[in-house]
Amino acid sequence: MKNEITAKRLRKALANKSMKAQELAELSGVNKSSISQYINGSHAPSNISSGKIGKVLEVNPLWLMGFDVEMKKEISEKEAEKDISIIHKFSLLTKRDKHIILDMIDSMLANKESGAD
Repeated sequence: MKNEITAKRLRKALANKSMKAQELAELSGVNKSSISQYINGSHAPSNISSGKIGKVLEVNPLWLMGFDVEMKKEISEKEAEKDISIIHKFSLLTKRDKHIILDMIDSMLANKESGAD
């Protein structure tokens, strides 16, 4: 299973909402066959699809994509759009640049946790 984390998280979110893939497809506007591929781990959702699915399942799209963030995030519609924009921009980066950005984020979070500014 290529996208195991996303598949497990999507199944968990569906179970938490007592929702079937067909209902998720109808409510999110994401094709049912795509959702099936996400559930079985053969494909990962795009940042747009993650945003749509996350909104319906009331989970953080970043969590759904496998990032180390809280499962649920209480955010406004405007904040959600901003997060999706960030994910989209991140997806356009090279693998090398993604590693650099993730290292920077880890460093910033470590500083925040230690109380350093």
